[in-house]
Order: sequence, then C-alpha cells, then structure tokens
Amino acid sequence: MRNLLAGLFKAYAILAAWAVALLILVVAVLTWKGSLTAPRVEAAWQALRGRQAPVEHVVEKKPADSVSEREQILDKRSQELQKLDERTAMRLALIRAEQDTLDRKRQEAAAAAAEAKKAQEELALSKSDAELSANVPILSRMEAPGIVSVLRTGDDARFVRYLRALRPGKAADVLEALRTDPQFEDDFRRVPPEAPAGTRPRADRLLEEFKKAP
Repeated sequence: MRNLLAGLFKAYAILAAWAVALLILVVAVLTWKGSLTAPRVEAAWQALRGRQAPVEHVVEKKPADSVSEREQILDKRSQELQKLDERTAMRLALIRAEQDTLDRKRQEAAAAAAEAKKAQEELALSKSDAELSANVPILSRMEAPGIVSVLRTGDDARFVRYLRALRPGKAADVLEALRTDPQFEDDFRRVPPEAPAGTRPRADRLLEEFKKAP
C-alpha cells in the first residue's frame, strides 16, 4: 500500500511539473505576441479572486482633433493640386511656345513660296515678252488664217497678248477669220460636247478678252 501511494505521488508530481512547464510556455508565447499584457493579467487575477476588474478608459478623440486632422489633409491635398496646376501651366506654356514657333516657320515658308512664285512669274513674263518681241514681226507678215493656226494651240491669254501686239488691222483680220473661216468652226465657234453647261465658244471668249483694257 505504501509503495502504491508513493507511485501515485510521484506520478502526480510529474504531471504537476508538466502542467507548470506548459503554463510557462503558454505565458511566454502570449507575452511574445503581445496578447498578454499587464492589465489583462491583473484583470484575470482579480477575476480569480472574485473581484471586478478595473475598466480601462478609452480616450476618445476630441472634435477639435478630428477637425484639425481634416484641415491638415485638406491642406495637403490643396498643395498637391497647386503643384499639379503649376506643372500643367508650365506644360501649356511650352506647348504655346512650340505652336508660336511652328506658326512663325509656317508664315516664313508661305512668304518664301510666294516670293518664289512671283519670281517665277516674272521670269516667265520676261521670257514671254522676249518671245513676243521675236515672233510678232514674223506673224505680221502672215495671213490671218496662218496666224490663227500658229496661236490656236496656246491658251486664251497668250492668244490675246499676240493680238494686242499686232497692228490693229491685222488683229481685226484675225478676229474676222475666227468668226467666219470654216476651218476654225470646230475649234473656235463650237462648244465641245463634254464642256460644262454655259460654256461659250472660244471665239467669243477671245473677242471679249481682247476688248478689255490691257
């Protein structure tokens, strides 16, 4: 009987030692994780003793504190918006400067093109005047139908320029040939079938242009 009691006591001691070790391990783990704090230990101890644990007072934020935080957030956002506006304004200024540069270059290119066109027209006119001066004496010795045959392939403006350079009597003979000579019926007195509606015969256009002041 004595041996049995000794064995039971020994087993109880071993179980108690294991329980204490397990309790120490749990307390260590909870303390390491932050779940076991001094107020909670005190509250548990008081509960075991049958006493009411002290109530922790939660400090509530004052309305003034909340308003101050909101004002800080609004100020921060306002500063961010102001920086964004400044970057946007700077970008717009750069775009306007680039646009102004492009417009200036476009104007310079247009002016250069107009000047080149004018020079080309002046060169063509000088060549035309030289050609006119060289050809008028030759045409003056030709009959009216021959003159029309030479000038018929050119445009109306060139035709009229040569008419004005001829003697008035020779120019009148040319216009009469345009009006009456049968060989010029198709080219000068008829309107091509494919011409737009309202197109006048070429002889009429030449006569009208000839009557205008040079």
